[in-house]
Amino acid sequence: MDITHIEHQTAPRLEQDIHNFFTQVRFGSPIPPMTHDEHIQKIIEQTAQVLLVYFREWNELMFHHRDSDCSFWVTQFRNAYFTVLQQFDSRQHYFNPTAKHTAKWLAEHVLNKLKQLFATTGFHEALHQSNEQYEKRVDHLRELYSEVSKLSVDAPDLKFYLSYPVGTELLQSVDQVIQSFRVFEKKLTSLPWFRAQVIFSYYHLIRDSTRNCYVIRFYLTFQKVFYCNDIDYSVDLLRLWQDATHGMGILLQIPDEETQHSNGNPFGFDPDGLFNFPEPKNPLDDLGDLPDTVTSVNEQMNKICIATRGFKIFNGKKW
Repeated sequence: MDITHIEHQTAPRLEQDIHNFFTQVRFGSPIPPMTHDEHIQKIIEQTAQVLLVYFREWNELMFHHRDSDCSFWVTQFRNAYFTVLQQFDSRQHYFNPTAKHTAKWLAEHVLNKLKQLFATTGFHEALHQSNEQYEKRVDHLRELYSEVSKLSVDAPDLKFYLSYPVGTELLQSVDQVIQSFRVFEKKLTSLPWFRAQVIFSYYHLIRDSTRNCYVIRFYLTFQKVFYCNDIDYSVDLLRLWQDATHGMGILLQIPDEETQHSNGNPFGFDPDGLFNFPEPKNPLDDLGDLPDTVTSVNEQMNKICIATRGFKIFNGKKW
């Protein structure tokens, strides 16, 4: 199993499963004559069976990404996982099943810990605060972009897609992508035309669910007076992105939405193919497409559940 499978498949699956477990424990009710305790125990047993189907994957996720930033529900699972692990061996960072401590034993004990956590008022306050902080950050970025719009009315927005060619998906872990992007961004901001013309930059790391490949939506907002139609800014961006990725980076060419099917999504669809979304044309559109809460699992684009510690999945800056 490769690390990218864990990032693109296992982590989002675990995020969904733990969110489902929370909603069942929190909002489900027993059907008489079943008691409340029997109802909860049944949910734990059923969820444990769901988790056991891909035990090896999430067990490796816990080890490989123990120092990463994870999405909300994966983080809750990881905290419970290591709490259970440390109870019988404080030296362990990885669970090796034994005759006494089986994979089923681990799954049920982790879920029991989560059940206890989800019943506390402190957890619900933490959930509320996480969503509130997320909402404030999104609003702050909207305000920054709006402020810039006042400095240059009808400021041009250029959109780029930083990614990798077909066939290199297994070579690009999220840590490598983020490291390359940081190098790219640092070099870009040192260019004379960037310092003179760009008044706002914005990025959003997403997943191409068709290829299981990372893509970075990258926007540059220019001072309209200084923007030059005759300059192909993509030339410099491609050069810097290739430098940062050891020659592997590409700029994806995405056709205008008008030339595609209505509401076409170039990066894949949800599992049932029910929701298709157009690509955002500017940072404000992208912010508007974000889910309402950080704890949501019903996103328009596939949720990124693992990232390098301290890295923001989306962010903008006024220059």
